[in-house]
Amino acid sequence: MEDEHTKDIRVQFLDHPDTEELFASLDYMLKDGVHFQREGSQARFYNYIYSNIDSLKAYYQSLFNVELTFGGTETRGYYFLDFIGNTRGQIDAGHRYHMKSEHVIIGFVIYKIFFIDNQIDVVSVKDLQKKIRTDYEDLKPGIYRLIAKSRNTNPGNLNDDAIDSTVESALREFKKIGWVTLNDDEFDLLPAFDRLIAIHEDHINNIDETLNELK
Repeated sequence: MEDEHTKDIRVQFLDHPDTEELFASLDYMLKDGVHFQREGSQARFYNYIYSNIDSLKAYYQSLFNVELTFGGTETRGYYFLDFIGNTRGQIDAGHRYHMKSEHVIIGFVIYKIFFIDNQIDVVSVKDLQKKIRTDYEDLKPGIYRLIAKSRNTNPGNLNDDAIDSTVESALREFKKIGWVTLNDDEFDLLPAFDRLIAIHEDHINNIDETLNELK
């Protein structure tokens, strides 16, 4: 039987010296879908989670029925809240992150450009927009259809400006959840970008077929 004086593991993180400064912000961001890695301003949150992982995992699983999960590798790892099984957990609906389908497809195209076609020279938003417009023109009709569906308009009303704006908005969303860095026109993929691969593994494993379906 557990000693009555043993502190519940779910609240042990409260004794950490950085809890008062970090936990409230961390909690909001985790519930909003942010992934934390040892990158830039995220590093202190990552280290805080690392130092309190057992307690925080117990806290989120017990109170919200969600899993505080580690993804990636030891050197390029990240933490995020994952749902358990088919449940959406007890997190308020206003904090349940849902990515638009056109942003998912832009993510697939980025994955193809960087990890399949090895186009590592793409370092700016303008580079990415131009490459999609010119080198992946066969995918544009499908992307137009997804954008048109989300905007409740006809695909025929869209042009390359719609592609450019969707690429930009997708990168802003990816930055918001910790998948990329984005500074003015420059962007870079972070370790947590591979969550796209994990979430959509079946589509990624057949990525050419998936993207061809967009035509």
